[in-house]
Formats: sequence, structure tokens, C-alpha cells
Amino acid sequence: MPQSIPPVPSALRSLLVLVASVGMVGCATLIHGSSQEIVVESTPSEAQVEVNGRPVGETPTTTVLKRNREYSISIYQEGYEPHHTTLRPGRSLWATVNLLNFFVPGLLVDASTGALYSLDPGTVAPELQPVDSTAVDPPPSDEEGGAP
Repeated sequence: MPQSIPPVPSALRSLLVLVASVGMVGCATLIHGSSQEIVVESTPSEAQVEVNGRPVGETPTTTVLKRNREYSISIYQEGYEPHHTTLRPGRSLWATVNLLNFFVPGLLVDASTGALYSLDPGTVAPELQPVDSTAVDPPPSDEEGGAP
């Protein structure tokens, strides 16, 4: 007479379903999501900030950006040279965790949500340089030069 397999207790079945469903979601998507907060500061503060040509506020400010795109950050203040930088997506630490675990479904989920990436740098904090005032000063007059 063949032996029957005992039924799996309901609590254990629920635990297995939970573990399997969590395993189907990417680590990066769960841990840090598909967007990233970028802090923008400047010295001096109260400079205008633009992301891809769109105003987002004055320094210091925080803006939330999708992780899988490149962004141009511009910081302007009257009397100072403008500062421009580019944020580029790089591979997130959590993508490496997925690779090390050979967890292909997690990589696919993270790639599709953009959570596979991390923007670098995460903080933009330039020291703005004053406009060179000597470039616009008029040449000395004859009275100052001591001409005969």
C-alpha cells in the first residue's frame, strides 16, 4: 500500500508563500525604491537651482529624481559664476547583492523599476565663485597713470 504524504500545516504553507513572493521582488526596489533624494546646497546659500532647465527652488533644497536617468544641475546667483554638474546613474549596491545571490528575478524587477541604479553624486554642494570684477573695470585714466 503506497504511503501518502502528510498535509502541510496551514501556517507553514503561508510562510512558504510569503517567502516565495518576497523573493520575486528585487532587493533594490524594496530597500531604496526607484527614486532618490538629491540634496543641493551652495556657499553662499539662496542660489537658484535648476534640474534639466526646470527651476526647483533655492539652496539649500532637496529634490527627488528617478534613479535611472541623467540630470543636468545648474546653480545660479547674481554676482557669482554659474555652477553646472551632471548626475549620472551608476549601479546600486543592491544590484550587486542580486548578482552575488544569482537572483535573476530580482535583477529584472530592479531594472524595470529603475531601482538598479543610484545617482552620483548624491549631494551637490559647490562653493560659488564671485564674478571676476577686474574683467569689467575700465582702464585707468590719464589722471591716475601720472601722464605728463
